[in-house]
Formats: sequence, C-alpha cells, structure tokens
Amino acid sequence: MKTILITGSSRGIGRAIARLAHEQDYQVIVHGRTDSDELRKINKELEGSIKTFFDVSDKKAVDNAFKDLASKVKNIDALVNNVGSNHAAGKLEELTEKKMKQDYQTNILGHIFCIQAILPIMKKGGSIVNITSIRAIKGMESARSIAYSAHKAGLSALTTSLAKYLANKKIRVNEVAPGHTETEFAKVWAPGTREKVEENNLIKRIAQPEDIAEAVMFLASEKAGFITGQTILVDGGYSIGGK
Repeated sequence: MKTILITGSSRGIGRAIARLAHEQDYQVIVHGRTDSDELRKINKELEGSIKTFFDVSDKKAVDNAFKDLASKVKNIDALVNNVGSNHAAGKLEELTEKKMKQDYQTNILGHIFCIQAILPIMKKGGSIVNITSIRAIKGMESARSIAYSAHKAGLSALTTSLAKYLANKKIRVNEVAPGHTETEFAKVWAPGTREKVEENNLIKRIAQPEDIAEAVMFLASEKAGFITGQTILVDGGYSIGGK
C-alpha cells in the first residue's frame, strides 16, 4: 500500500483528494493547521488514515511533524501541497505588508518547507503535486488577487525547478491549476461572479472539488510515471474564453 500526505485536507479540495486517495487504496495522511473538528472528522471517516496538524509556514513545526510521521510510516510515496492563503485579497492600495508576508510564508515557503522535510521519508522516489491556480497562468491573473496571483506563479516556477532538481531522486513534480471551484471561497464571491464564470467557460459550471481531485490523483499515481514538470489546468475551458 502506498502512502500519500495531503496538506490542508480537512475541507474543500484537499478533503476531496483525501477521499479519492482512500478509494484508490492509499494510506492517507490527513493534515490541518490545527486539530480541528473537521480534521478529526475526515480522519475518522477514512479508515486507517493518519492525522497530523501543523502550520506549514512554521519551519520548526513542519520539521517536528515530519519527524513524528517518519516514526509512523516507512515511506511516503506522494505529497500534495494543497494549502493556500489569500488574506491579502483586495485593491493594490489596500494591501498590507503583514498580510502579504503571511500569504507568502504559506503559499511559497510553506511548500518548500514541506518538500525539504519529506525528502528523507520519500526514500523510494515518488510524486509531488503542487496545487497552484488559474491565476498562475499568463493572462489569467486577477486584479483583486495581486499577491495571490504572484505567489501562485512563483509556485508554478518552483514546480519546474523542483522537477529538474529532484529527477535524480526519482521524484516527479507536477502541478494542478484549478479554475473557479466550489469551496469556501465561492461563498464570498461578489454577486454575479458565479453566473459570469459559468457563462465564460465551455462546461457551463464551476468545478467541484472532486474534479480537481481526479487530476491530482492521476499525477500522483504511476499512470503519470513519465510526466514531470507539467501543469494540468482544470478550469472548464475558462482560460480560453469559452469560445
């Protein structure tokens, strides 16, 4: 049985990935920033799963958590870097240094910390899948998610760099870039946003978390064994204007 760790898997896209991985007979390590009710619930739901909680932006906490995981599992075959933060959403003039640094610490450094920490446990090679965003795609950046767009583009560049760097360790690194998805963020969209998105993609709906999970688990699996350094954009055709 292969083992997979999904950061931010107590809800949304991360939870959908964890459920699909469990269906595909992975041993699943579920993660949250805290030991929340949602994290405990998904841990209980997925029989045989392992629960871990730490703040990915805190390197010491990450290192300690992975040392603990190393005592529980012999090997981790796949890592999904799903955690993301967008506290700095808004107009350029409204962006604060504190919020931008907080997001950068999570969206970029947090992923690097997890990858650094997992290498000693990914002994047999494996797969890393980073969750970026449609906002990482040239021309799809958002005027109200300036810092977030920059971070996700940086994570995309990190994906390519790591694919090259980790190839000799037999570790593949890819990314999935979701479009507009039915998550907690969708609940705070401005009026009319959903209708506009649905009108301007080919599939005529927004993504469900399960749509993203399918792409992630493909890249995590040996079915994608000859794929590295690549992006799968899961946006219903939004990026090509629905034309």
